[in-house]
This record gives sequence, structure tokens and C-alpha cells, in this order.
Amino acid sequence: MQTNITTFTRTWRVNQHPVRLSILAGLVSLVVGLVACEEPKDIGLPPVTAIGVLYTDTLTVQTSTVQLDSVVTGRNSRQLAGQYNDPIFGKVTAKTFGQLQAPVTDGVFKTEGEMVYDSLRAWVAYSYLYGDTTKSQELFFHQITEDLDTTRQYTASESAAYAAQPLGKLTIKPTAGGEAKTARLSDVLGREILEKSKGAGFTQVAFQQFFKGVALVPGANNTTVFGFAPQDIRFELYYHKSGDTVSTGKAFYTTTARQLFSQLKVDRSATKLAGLSVTKPLPSSATGGEVFVQIATGLTTKVQFPTLENLKKETGRVAINRAELQFFVKGSSPGGPVPSIMTLAQTDNNNRILRTNEASTGSQLFHLLQRKEGTFQTSNKWYYPQVVGYSSRQKTYAFDVTTHVQATLVGFQPNNALVLFPTSAADLVPQSQTTGALIYQVQPYTYNQLNGAVLGGPVTAKLVVFYTYTQ
Repeated sequence: MQTNITTFTRTWRVNQHPVRLSILAGLVSLVVGLVACEEPKDIGLPPVTAIGVLYTDTLTVQTSTVQLDSVVTGRNSRQLAGQYNDPIFGKVTAKTFGQLQAPVTDGVFKTEGEMVYDSLRAWVAYSYLYGDTTKSQELFFHQITEDLDTTRQYTASESAAYAAQPLGKLTIKPTAGGEAKTARLSDVLGREILEKSKGAGFTQVAFQQFFKGVALVPGANNTTVFGFAPQDIRFELYYHKSGDTVSTGKAFYTTTARQLFSQLKVDRSATKLAGLSVTKPLPSSATGGEVFVQIATGLTTKVQFPTLENLKKETGRVAINRAELQFFVKGSSPGGPVPSIMTLAQTDNNNRILRTNEASTGSQLFHLLQRKEGTFQTSNKWYYPQVVGYSSRQKTYAFDVTTHVQATLVGFQPNNALVLFPTSAADLVPQSQTTGALIYQVQPYTYNQLNGAVLGGPVTAKLVVFYTYTQ
């Protein structure tokens, strides 16, 4: 495995006679000022004072590209459907599967009087695009033929059986701002739904028994992947009373209250990532000094600090004043720009994101890098994730890892590896406007974008640490 080691070293240590101390402090402050002015691009956290403070950026940082063990797409805030042959990350094909929420009132959907069928239409609104958007795209609606399990979360590797004959087809010419499109669907299905609504009508459970869900499948020649919010895939049933000319429309729609997930298949055989698997990470030496991130397919960069314990070798206890981890971006894919925001997640040796089950809420708390002011509290320990934006000027993602490094050195946590973890929301734990309570919602905003990043250059990642020793 290739080890990326930075080459700039500056160390200050002042433990001298008080008369000399002020002179040395002044000289060091001047040096620090000059360094900060000369190389701001190399140091994201320049020292505020040099008195008794040591600085290093030569700790070994090992990077590799890994395939995460599990990619949960069930009930995420964005579902994906489409296809794109990505020259960097490989050919990806995405399908969306979901149950429809019926327009029930008091638990039942029913029509009264003599109703005449008009049409059944699909309504789809996309708000995300990835790939070549210059060509018209096709999306097919198929009826799911097996029951979906509503008690669990589906992953990107799973699918559901569906009928070979589509219910209808939508043709889309992608636009950057997104839009809503409609298409006519099977009249056979439309008439069946209306017929079952007569008399006593039907419940949500009964509806799912005769219509198990919809699969949104891309055309074979598609070049774009679309992203949809949970309620933006609908079937609209139109009908009117006999003798009337006014049509009534009722919407059946996907929602996270029902089962909803995306399947993503990726073929990387024609890329540098051809040899990647869950059990076989790729060191940067195997990919020309580069590492990669594309979270919706489970592809990401893993970083380890094997020499971090070396800071403890000198006499006394080490205190981390500040530490920053920088990732250097080399480029992206033609399919779209790099992710605008990312966090970091702790992972085990099998490339599984570490989680803690919270009994009081039933939530799985991701072990994400925490903000300094919120880290390691006795309660709500993982409720303060640190999310950083991409710096287009410096071409970096820079994380404050002060408390992470300190917690590792004092034995509060193991020296776990970290993986880059793009998200689609900057605030993953918002505060309720009514109760003031924190609402943990990390899962819905992960694994839902194909925007990728290629990291590399003279170095892929650098760890900058300011520290002192105490007796």
C-alpha cells in the first residue's frame, strides 16, 4: 500500500530561561508569520502562538479506495433512476422501487355514485441530474409483482421482481433546474383501481395486495441518472361523475412512510477500479496515486494514521492543541462536479461504517467525525457531526480532527480508520422548532448522490497537528 507522507516539517519548542523566552518567542512569532504568509495553501490551521507548541505534518497518512460493505438506500431523501457510462467510475444503472400511498380518508379510498373512468397518468418531478444530459431519456413504469418488506431498510444491491410489460413510458429531455413530467399509463390498471373504489372502497392494505408497487426502470440507451424526492413519483387517477364534465384527480404517491428504495448496479471493468471489491481495497499505488469517492455506489476513500501513537513517545502526556486533516482534489467525473459537502465516518476492518443503536429512539447513530464543541458528551454523543464544504480555491476538503486525534491518543477510542462520506444536507441533526429537541436524520441524506471526486497530486491527504507535552 502506498503511503502518502508530506514533506514540510516545522517544529518549535521553547523551554528556556525566562529572559531568553521573550526573545525566542518574538523570533518564532516572526517565523510563524512568514510561514503563514508564504504557504497558506499548505497549512489550513497556522499556529496562533509558538510558546511550548510543537507542530508536525509528517505523520504517516495511508489512503486507499474501498468498497463499503453495505449501502442503504431504503427511505432515503432522494431516489435514483437512470443510467450513465462514467469513464471514471464505471457504468451505473439505477432503478427505483416503491409502494404507493393510496389517497385514503378515514382509512378508506372509495368513490360514491356512478363514476366514469378518464385516465391514469404518471407524474414525476426530478430535482437531481448526473451524467450526459444532452440527449432525451426514457423511464419505464413497471408493476412490482412481489411483496416488499416494510419492516426493514433495503440496500443498493437489492431488487424486486416486476412485470415485463411496462405500464407506460416517460420521455424526458433533461434540464438543469429540474422539472415535472407526465405520461399516460395503462387504462387496464386505471379501470381496475376505479372499480375497486366503488361500494365499500379499499384500504391501504388492500391496495398493496392488488398493486404491490411500482418500479421505475431506465431505457437501454439512457445517459442520465435522475434523482427524485420521496413524494415526487405519483400515479394520478382521473374520473368524473356520469353526466358531468368536470374530472376529479386522486394521487397515489411514493413516500418514506411506505417502502421505497433504489438499486444501483455498477460495472467498473473498463476503469482503474476494476479490481475493487468489499474484501479487496485498492491502495493508491494500484491506481496511479489516486483514490476515489462515489458514495451512492459505496465507493469511497479510506484514511489511516498508523504512526499517530508516535506522538506519545516523549516524556509526559500529549495535548492536541489543533489538528486538521486535508484531502486534495485532483478532479471529478464528466457526469457532474465533486460533492459540495462531506463528513467523515469511522469504519472497521471490514469497511463497515460504525454505528451505535440508540434505544430511546430506535435510531442507528453513525460514528461520524464530530464538531469540536459537541464531541464525546455523556449524552447525545454522536449528535454533532462535522460537515465541511469543498474549497474550490484550494481544491480541498479540510476537517478539524482535534478531538478525534486527542480521543485516540488518550485511549478514549481505538485508532479507527476514517472514510469520506458525502451527504446531501449540511445539517444532519436539526433542532425541532416546536420542542427544541435534536432530530437525528443522517441516514436519509447519505448514499443518494453519484457525484464523485478523484483525490491525488503530490499528496492525497495531509494531517497537520499542533501539540504540547504536559507533565
